[in-house]
Amino acid sequence: MLRKEGHRITIFESSSFHAEIGAGIVVPPNGVGVLNKMLPELNWDNMQTVDFRSFEAYAVDGTHMLSDDISEAWRLYPRGWFCIHRVDMHKEIMRLALDRDAMTLPPASIRLGAAIKSVNFDPARPSVTTTDGKAFTFDLVLGADGIKSTVRKCMLGSEYNAPPDDFAFYRWMIDLNAHPELAWIRDERQSSGPTAIIRGKEFEGIFSYPLRRGNIINISAGHRDKRKERNDTEWNEDTPAEAFHENFHDFCPKFMALVNAAEAPRTWQLRKLPTLPTWTKGNVAIMGDAAHAMYPTYGQGLAIGMEDAGTMASLLQQGTTASEIPARLRMFQDIRKPRAERVSLLSSRNQKTPQPGESHWVKPELLGYDAVGVAKQALSES
Repeated sequence: MLRKEGHRITIFESSSFHAEIGAGIVVPPNGVGVLNKMLPELNWDNMQTVDFRSFEAYAVDGTHMLSDDISEAWRLYPRGWFCIHRVDMHKEIMRLALDRDAMTLPPASIRLGAAIKSVNFDPARPSVTTTDGKAFTFDLVLGADGIKSTVRKCMLGSEYNAPPDDFAFYRWMIDLNAHPELAWIRDERQSSGPTAIIRGKEFEGIFSYPLRRGNIINISAGHRDKRKERNDTEWNEDTPAEAFHENFHDFCPKFMALVNAAEAPRTWQLRKLPTLPTWTKGNVAIMGDAAHAMYPTYGQGLAIGMEDAGTMASLLQQGTTASEIPARLRMFQDIRKPRAERVSLLSSRNQKTPQPGESHWVKPELLGYDAVGVAKQALSES
């Protein structure tokens, strides 16, 4: 998005490869709206999207519990709501950032294997130093380096981290073309979107949604994390087969087939950041999960990060001078921090599955929010 404003951008990527790894993501209308406004060149077909139009829930014995039709959300927010493989979205975003032919303005440059070690907060010319000792100076440094953010640590100290919850998720994906015994997943779906197989009112059970035009199923299975030293464990690690299968001992055979199809499932700890005192310091700012990593129970983590990006690009329009950056970053924080903290709070309170008669999918304060419009109005009034 910053490329479209004519800025010269350098991306520091800690990994040594040019690709993303990971599973599925859901992009709700407020996130889709940012992408459509800021990146009209985005090719949605390249991302092999699946429409998110319903939510189905079953008990572990196979009893159907509820159907939640969210077609009303599509009527109110026709920009769309999609399930996407993270790798496919990453490829398309990187194409727009790095491909010389994707836009008329110069592409960003990327440094692979360039993990940030420290940040110098010189108010005139901030700089970053990589782990190999090389220093780089810029007009602006943006830390979008995730929940384990180095930029945040340099800005605020190590006390602002994300402690583990007593809840975790197993995660795996299934290629339906390789598992004919799971053909019922396609046959029984009257529309598209997540399906839950739940135990009780909390997020214990299986949550799945289709990816890549329905050929892959992304699965997360919520469970109590019984590991005693959760702080010392890897946040995302391999799962012992016995412990994995034990969590589904009461599943009916039909649903147990989803568990048996898992290849190398991983345990992903549930973590969130506390409220931070600030997101900015001089000409340095943090955004996305580095600033507001939240629980996934509202399906808004990615979208709030997209709102951050759309807001930042809207405030740093072409022609912004270096001397204007601190004021623009303060404006960014004033706009984004309260909203992200509000959504994080809602996510924390929503750690239970929807029950019959409930629906939390159609919420104007979430889905109808126009981050780009809010930013442009704030800038025009400044």
